[in-house]
Order: sequence, then structure tokens, then C-alpha cells
Amino acid sequence: MNVNEAKRRNAENAPASPENKAETKKPKKRRRKPLILRFLGFVGTTVLVMFLSFVLLFVVTGSICAIAATAYVVNYMESTTSVSIQELTMSYSTNIYEMNEEGEWENVYHVNNDVKRKPVKLSEVPKYTQYAFVCAEDERFYEHEGVDFQRTLFVIIKFIPSFWNANSFDQGGSTITQQLVKNLTGDNDPSPQRKIREIYRAMQMEKSYSKDEILETYINYIGFGGAASGIEMAADKYFGKTVSELTLAESACLAAIPQSPEVNNPFAGKNVVADNEVTGTQYVTDTFINTGMEVNRKRMEYILKQMYTNGVITFDEYQKALNEHLIFKGTDEYKALHPEEEEEEKEETADTSQGTSWSVDEAIREFRDMLMEERGVSKERAYNIINTGGYQIYSTVNREMQKYVEEKYSELNNLLRGMTTERATTIFRDLDGDGEYTDEENLVLKSGFTAIDYNGNVLCTVGDIGQKKGALGTSFASTEPQQIGSTIKPVSTYGYALYHDYISWGTKIQDFPPYVVNDRPWPTNYSENSSVTVYSSKRIPVYTALQWSYNTIPAQILKTYGERNVYDYATETLGLQFDEAKDVDWAPLTVGSLHYGVTVKNLANAYMVYGNGGYYSKAHIISRIETGDGTLVYAGGDDYKAVIDPETSFVMNKLLQNIVQNGTGKMARVWSGGKEVPMAGKTGTTQDWCDETFVGLNPDFVSAVWMGYKENKEMRNHGAISSAHIWRNIMGEWVQSHWSGNDFPECDSVVVGYVCPATGKIAGPNCGHGMVGYWKSTNTPYCDNYDCVMKPPAESSN
Repeated sequence: MNVNEAKRRNAENAPASPENKAETKKPKKRRRKPLILRFLGFVGTTVLVMFLSFVLLFVVTGSICAIAATAYVVNYMESTTSVSIQELTMSYSTNIYEMNEEGEWENVYHVNNDVKRKPVKLSEVPKYTQYAFVCAEDERFYEHEGVDFQRTLFVIIKFIPSFWNANSFDQGGSTITQQLVKNLTGDNDPSPQRKIREIYRAMQMEKSYSKDEILETYINYIGFGGAASGIEMAADKYFGKTVSELTLAESACLAAIPQSPEVNNPFAGKNVVADNEVTGTQYVTDTFINTGMEVNRKRMEYILKQMYTNGVITFDEYQKALNEHLIFKGTDEYKALHPEEEEEEKEETADTSQGTSWSVDEAIREFRDMLMEERGVSKERAYNIINTGGYQIYSTVNREMQKYVEEKYSELNNLLRGMTTERATTIFRDLDGDGEYTDEENLVLKSGFTAIDYNGNVLCTVGDIGQKKGALGTSFASTEPQQIGSTIKPVSTYGYALYHDYISWGTKIQDFPPYVVNDRPWPTNYSENSSVTVYSSKRIPVYTALQWSYNTIPAQILKTYGERNVYDYATETLGLQFDEAKDVDWAPLTVGSLHYGVTVKNLANAYMVYGNGGYYSKAHIISRIETGDGTLVYAGGDDYKAVIDPETSFVMNKLLQNIVQNGTGKMARVWSGGKEVPMAGKTGTTQDWCDETFVGLNPDFVSAVWMGYKENKEMRNHGAISSAHIWRNIMGEWVQSHWSGNDFPECDSVVVGYVCPATGKIAGPNCGHGMVGYWKSTNTPYCDNYDCVMKPPAESSN
């Protein structure tokens, strides 16, 4: 045993010391707290932990949201375009030009500027007039950098209770710079996104322009009620003065208007509405009550007080302005002081409105739609940009053709010549029971026509029969979608199947309805009596089915290859504007029973690919647009491209020529100089004979015509009417005298041969010879003496 081990044992056996005894005593029993105190402590600890957890969660969530919001705002600002004051300063006249018969550009319409404005330099505006607007709209204008964040924060706090109401973001807080941005862009969307755009643009504007430039532009372009815009026109409208002649009180009066021009202007008011005791209805009387004077006065006094509070006028000037008697233009007091102005006023209030032609309407609408799409502005704002932008718009219209067709459309009988008359087709009605048949009650046939060249240029457009009235009204050629009947077939089922080599010229398909609707086979073919079942169950070649406009054959194609495929071909490839929610279905794609329909222009546009080798460009009536200084803004036709192959275009063109030569379109045949003009076309008649449509192609252009009533009614005397005949009555003489002598584009790779009558294939040496047919080189079925069947999708080649 070593020394250390001995020491250890001795220590273990030694008696305990007093200190050790104390350590080994049992601890005293602790006294427990009362149950209520323990419960309160537990609750307090739990609440504290939960509170701290919520605080931590709020901080983390807030940080994430702040980061996300910052990223969103930064990205949003990067995608937001800045604005330029120069865009507002171009308030010149807009003109529309068309090329006349001599090949010269002729001004056909001077777009009325509906805003009266006369810009002035800021140096011509009295200082107190400038300060009146600053104190009224933006008292810290000279201090902020485009956005008054103090004021904006106040507005946000004020409208937190209504945060989820998007309109709350359009309530006040805007600086003069922001208001100028809003005027320039026309961006009135009441949403947080719009406010972000506005703030960003205002800050960018402040970096590019001085305060004086911004204020000068602002007071020159803001509205002052009615057509008056800008301080100079407002000074004249309300006081008969120039801006330099305005007094302090008059300046404050004008500065009170822009906040709400149609309410705050001194001339605002309304006519009294009275009750008609006999009929029990209300009517507007000639008694006018002025409401603007009181509203304007109240805000004017507020502005004067703001000017005094901000130290831009003295107390004496403030009191003098409050007590100044204002004499408004047009009052008896004013007329007594200015008798010489009465005659001038009569001249200024004369009616200067003017109507527009169909082609001018179309150009304005096209530019309007372009602005709405590219700038995201409203329809009203787009018209305002056109009217005040100083644009020079050059049209694609052939003036000679336009005049010619307008003359044809001067009377309905011109279109019905050789078939029937206006009287024989009018539905006479006595809707009010007074025993008289008036023009307002009767239903008279309407019609629309459009011609487009093979580059997509609109050559002619006429939207109704008779003398055109007014501007930008209804056009049955371009604004009113129509039911197009069987003219749908070449641009839907047949076009799709031919393009994908699922059918060829003579492919035989069973004449049998593939669908069942209301326990009856659907669709059936043309019948005067809709209760008669019309189908043969025989196998019909494609060229015959198109020639006589069978309904069963395109329905068989649709069922075999699918509604979505056919719909995509019609809309995405050929640009037809269908309703996707309703038109991916049997009836729309088979027989043209569309939900809304398509315009005559859109229909003609889709057919252009069958007359030019397969190229498409969205129909446009504007060739180019320039600003007042000649800068090119837009050039039409830049989307011209091949959308189908030349062989599909060529074969379909030959199928459509066969319709005119041998089928439902015979009445569209035209001769010129002893030669027959190459004509292709397709007729279309809707169920119950409510609509007649024809699309005609010649080597120089494609055109389409629709005829029907405004209401969906069966056409009276429809048995005498042929859509191809209507087309010839409109364009026959024109084509006869203006045909270029050209033919449709050739396609050397297409196989030409006789059709085997038995199989519909290319006739072999032992076959009989039917008509001459045309086959794509990618789909050339030679007759092997076996019946042909439709090629299934799995075997197809594209």
C-alpha cells in the first residue's frame, strides 16, 4: 500500500468534523407560494413569452414584407417609363391624308381640337397669380423634389381605414409635378400601382426640368371647366382678360377651379328637374341654377388665406382681394362694359362640328386602339392625344375605290339589283300601335364592306348604306361583329386539315352528321325546311364539299382533329378574333355560329393568306404616322410574315376558285377585256337566313361583304338574294375596269393532275379522268384502285 492510498483510507474512517456535519444536515423544507400566486405567475410568463414571440414575428414578417415591397417598387419603377414635357407642348392640329387619283397626298380631314388652349410664358404671368396656384395646390412646391412626402404620409394615414378600397389612393396628396404627370400620361387608375408610377415619374421630371418649367407647363395645360384649358384661356373665359391683366382676387378665383373644374368653376350649375303630373315621369326644365359661384368663392377665400399665411401677400392685399367685386364675362354688368364683344361671341359659338368619312373614322379608331394598347390609356384619353398631338396620319385608302364603293352604298337597291328591292326586303312594323310604319320602327337591310390588298393595307371601307352622318358611329364593316356562316369553313376546318396534310384535294369523307344535338343528328346540310334531314351518308370529295358548302364534312374534320387545334389555326395563324370562352366548340368552328361573330374586316384579313402565297399582316388603314416636325411615330405592315406554306395557300386558292367556277359563288364571276378575271371566293348564309356573307379574292385584293338586319331576324325575300351577287353588284364593275391582268401567285411544287372519280386520288393510268385537281407535294395520294379514307393524325406529316 503506498502512502497516498493510506491517507485516503484514514480520511474515510476519520470522524466527521463540525463543518462536515453541517454539510450533511437535511435542507429545510421551502414554503410553497399560494396557488393563486403560482397561477398568476404562470399566466404572466405565458403572456410575456407570447407577446415577445408576436413582436419577434412582427419584426421578421415586417422585414420580409419591407424587402419584398422594396424589390417590387424598384422593379416596378424600372419598368415605368418616364415622361416628357415636350409631349404636352405638341398641341397642334392633327391631319389625316389619303392619296388621290393623281398619286398626291390630299388632306381629307382636319381633326378638331376640342381643347381650347393658348400657351403663355411664365414671365407673362403675374407673380401673385403663380403663387395663387402654388398655395392652392402645393404650398411646398419650391421645397420638395417632385413629391411632398409629408403630405403623402398624411393622406395615407387618413385613408388607412379604407386601405382595401382602391379608390382611396386617388384622394389628394398630389403635388403640382404629380398632377402634371397625371395630365400628361392620362394615367387615372385609382390604385397603389398608379401612385407608385406617378411618384417615380414626378421625381424623374424634377431631375429633368426646373421648377419654373414645370409650373409654366402646369398652368398652361390644366383644365378650367368645359373646353377651356390653360390660364390664358381661363382668364378670357371667366373675365374677358389676358393673364397679365388679372387681379389678385381674379387669380385666386381661377386657382380655385382645377381641384374640380366642372364643380368649382363660377359658371357651374344644373337645370332644374321637374315632375310631369300627367305621365308621372321627370323632365329637365330650361331653368338653370348656378352652383359654382358659392363653391368657387369658398375655395377662393381659402387660397387667399393660404397666400397670406405663407407670406406671399400682405394683410392689406389679403383684405383688398377679399372685398374685391368680381365681374364675370357674360353677365349683364360685363356686357355693359364691353358691348363690342357681343358679335364676336356669336361667331365663336357657331356650330363648327363636321362629319367624317368611313375611312377617316377607321383611321382614328386604329390610332386610338394603338394608343390604348401601347400606353395603357383610356379611350377618352386616347382621343384627346389624337386631337391635341399634332399628328400627321397617312392612310392606305385608295380614294378612287373608296368613292366608287360609297356611291354604290348610297342606296340599298344598288346592292340588290337583279335580285329584289329594298321594299321587298323591308320588315314593316308598327311597334307603338299608332297605325303608322315609320323608318324608326321598320327593319331595313344593313351592310358593310371592306377591301384589303395582299399586304394588309385597307383599300376601302364602308360601314352602312345611305348618307353617312356624324363621326365615329357604328360601322357594319369594322366595329360590329357579324355572324359569317359558311365563310368560316376555309379558315377553320378545311384550312387546318389541308395545312397539316390531313386532307387533300379529293379526300373522300362521309356525308353524315357526327354529332347528336337534342336527339337529332347534327349538322345537316342546306335545306329550305329545317325539319328535313339532309345528308346522303355517301363519301364526298373535299372539292365537292366546299363547292356546295356541305356542313357535315367540316364537322367530320372537326371531330377527327379536335376543336382546340382548329380554333388555334383560325385565331393564332389567321388572326380571327373569336371568343375563346364560347367558340372552341362544334357550331362556331363548323358552320360559323359564333358567340359574338367577327367583323367584315377581320374576315377579309384572314382570307388574304389564300391569295398571296401564305403571308399575313394585320389589316391596317394607317400607312405611317408622323409628328408635326416629321418624326416617324409608326409604320404599318411591319408584321408582314409567312404564316402558312405556299402550297397550302395555292391549293386552297384553287378550291375557292372552284366554288366561283362551279359552285355557290358562280354569281361572282367577272370578265375584263374578253378574259375571265381569276376569282376565288366563299359564300356564307346563317341559320334561318338572317345573314348573307361573301368573301371574294382576285389577284389584286381580297374583299368581303355582309348583309342583314340590325336585329337577328330572318331576311325577308331571302330566296331571291345571293351573297355572291351582292358582291358583284358592288365590285364587279370595278374589277372589270381595274384588273391588273395578273394571276394569283404560282407554286411550281404543287402536283397537278386529274382526279380519279372513284377514289378522289390522283388518277392513275387505269382511272377515269374527272376534273383537274391540285395536291401538295407532301400529300400526293395516287390512285391504287382502293377507296381512300381520312388519314389519321398519327400518320400525318406536317
